[in-house]
Amino acid sequence: MLLAKEKSYEVLKPTVLYICHSTTSFTKIDTLILSKKFNVIISEFRIKGALSMPLLWLKQIVFLWKHIKKSRLVFCMFAGYHSIIPVIFARLFNKPCIIVAGGIDAVSFPSVNYGNFNKFLLSKFTALSFKWCSHIAPISDYLVDSAYTYQDNDFKQQGFLFHVKKLETPYTVVYNGFETKHWYAKNEVRVKNSFLTIAANLESESRRKIKGIDMVIEAAKLFPEHTFTIIGSNNQHSNFEVPANVTIIPFVAHHELRSIYCKHDFYLQLSMSEGFGNTLAEAMLCECIPIGANAGAIPFIIGDNGFILKRKDKDELKSVFLQAMDSNKKEQIRTLARKSIIERFTIEKRGEALYKIINTLVK
Repeated sequence: MLLAKEKSYEVLKPTVLYICHSTTSFTKIDTLILSKKFNVIISEFRIKGALSMPLLWLKQIVFLWKHIKKSRLVFCMFAGYHSIIPVIFARLFNKPCIIVAGGIDAVSFPSVNYGNFNKFLLSKFTALSFKWCSHIAPISDYLVDSAYTYQDNDFKQQGFLFHVKKLETPYTVVYNGFETKHWYAKNEVRVKNSFLTIAANLESESRRKIKGIDMVIEAAKLFPEHTFTIIGSNNQHSNFEVPANVTIIPFVAHHELRSIYCKHDFYLQLSMSEGFGNTLAEAMLCECIPIGANAGAIPFIIGDNGFILKRKDKDELKSVFLQAMDSNKKEQIRTLARKSIIERFTIEKRGEALYKIINTLVK
């Protein structure tokens, strides 16, 4: 298993070492931003069970030893097992290191066994990474320090400032950016009162709960006359029972999601925690009407252009869905939802904010 996939964009530029779990659509956006001024070399840290980590760390040490002296900056996507050695190397070789806090690395939800700070050893690696890096760039204010009121089974506060005591590392919130021209609606026919959500690893019960799939299933039971689609099963057949009006399909290629968004009336983001809500923003760009939980960054992403489930409660769930379906302002909401994402979350704005941080660190 290879750890590092090295991709050099231009050899004459200063080098950035980009550390991540895997290459995703959003790591691609960041590497695109960074590659405008840097030669970006990507190192992936794909964990496949605890036994894989010693070899991954060894390969990471070899990678860093090879590149750190000639690098200008170390850039880590999320904090955790994969970030501790890059942070240590950056300190030893006097290189600045930025960590993007993205969600799981800033929270703890013991009720569903979720979050870096819910696991003893991982919490130590995460905390030390945040303490020893040069700058933290969380993707939302929620990940810094925020009250949590959606349900009562977990901490009433979340964020790395809450979970890492006496943390003095400077931080700057830098929102995600989207390729807004790639996400749009164009004369597609939407199925009336159809609902869509996307979540990975549906085979895991705790994952289903953290992503609010249990509430999606509950909503489907409450409204059997309407259709619900869930994207995210690794297999064609899920390992949990769903009502007849729920369709579960495997993941599709990222570029194929636009047409699926545009066939649905509403997009559901009923997660117990969400660092940002990337698919939520994409769906809003495609003019889906959002219905989201009062958790994480979800209310901030939706703003006034959708509907919020304030508490994880069956009766309130029914009330919010009825309110959304009976709204006489659907078309106005669609237009404003798209506009709000375009105005706030562009790649250009993320790039400007990241380079502002980098310019203070790189001499």
